[in-house]
Amino acid sequence: MNNLQARNEIIINAPVSAIWAIITDINMLTRVNPGVVNASGAMDRLGATRVCQIDNKGRKGTMTEKLIELVPEKKTVWTIESDTMGMSKMLIDTRFVFHLEKQSDHKTKVISETYYRPANLLVKIMNRFMMKKMISKAQGEILSNIKSLTEK
Repeated sequence: MNNLQARNEIIINAPVSAIWAIITDINMLTRVNPGVVNASGAMDRLGATRVCQIDNKGRKGTMTEKLIELVPEKKTVWTIESDTMGMSKMLIDTRFVFHLEKQSDHKTKVISETYYRPANLLVKIMNRFMMKKMISKAQGEILSNIKSLTEK
């Protein structure tokens, strides 16, 4: 796998199955990921593709991602297939990973990791000073949203 660029984790007071249901439901993606305003496709089977309409602080575009690894109730790994915002040109071999670790019947550790390689020197500089921080912040928001949705 490529370079780990951002990693966040959270303990959620919910069973793995409840969290799994949220992170594999395309209809929940707009409630989980604050940058996604519309999503279509599937998120619950290996090889599935999702198309996300993104609005990142006024910067709008489309991102198509493919589910390249799926271990039921344990792990998902997504990669960018294409996008209209330039991410796939800036970041090489991007991977968005969720790990679910059962702590008890009603407690789960959820880990969010983002892997990629910057495509060139300018992106390496941007990555060091701003991109990693932005991705880490987004991961934290996503995890908080999952927690809120599953602990109701």
